[in-house]
Amino acid sequence: MTAERILHLDQEAFRAPLEARLGQLSRGLDVKVQVEGATGNGFVRIGVQGTDSEVFTELIRRKLGIAPREFSEVEVDDNLKAYVSKIDLKRQTIEVEMGPVSTHVKTVVAREGLVAQLCDGRDLPVDKIVGTYCIHEDVPVFVRITSIDRDRRRFEAWLSDDQIAQFDQWRRQRLHRIIAVGGFQDRLREAVRLSRVERDIAGMEELSLTAHSLICTLGTEAPGIIAKIGRYISDFRLHAFLPERADRCRSSVAER
Repeated sequence: MTAERILHLDQEAFRAPLEARLGQLSRGLDVKVQVEGATGNGFVRIGVQGTDSEVFTELIRRKLGIAPREFSEVEVDDNLKAYVSKIDLKRQTIEVEMGPVSTHVKTVVAREGLVAQLCDGRDLPVDKIVGTYCIHEDVPVFVRITSIDRDRRRFEAWLSDDQIAQFDQWRRQRLHRIIAVGGFQDRLREAVRLSRVERDIAGMEELSLTAHSLICTLGTEAPGIIAKIGRYISDFRLHAFLPERADRCRSSVAER
């Protein structure tokens, strides 16, 4: 079970890009790989056969992630790829889904962890934090399981060290980014071309097959680029990551 999720997208449209990626990973290996469909909450099921199955499975784990199917497969300190499913402002938590297990087990990231990891302990509300770091619905994030409540069938988690390092790198690079969720890179590249902003985009990073980070050139503001490319990809959700906003989130001086 891969940690790629295709919620809100046509499964057949997703098949070709996924098969292409699996083909790249299996090149030179004695394996037969087949996309078998998706679970009820959108995680992709694949079948693997061949003498190099174990090698290929490890490649999947490193490149795409493996999604847990059952409660018993998850342990404290596991680092897992997850997708934001709900921002609960009343409880001040983020709920994430990290595989088929999430259909019957809730995974929660509490505000206290976010404050400690992303805000240097500043007492900020969840909506402020998720807006600053673009931790919106369906955005992929890596989490570390911190506790397991078997009676309540509930996991608690913090963001993983790698996820925090990524956010910190984005902040230190001083470049605006656009987090684009809802489709494949070829659609984004076409939108960039049609809106004639190629010179304003320094690169594109894949967060998952359907979530990407567009890196703006120095001095280019992400909100302005969103306004230009948004008309060509209206089915995408576009979020602006601004390093200066993350600075203020971590600063002892409250944002005005």
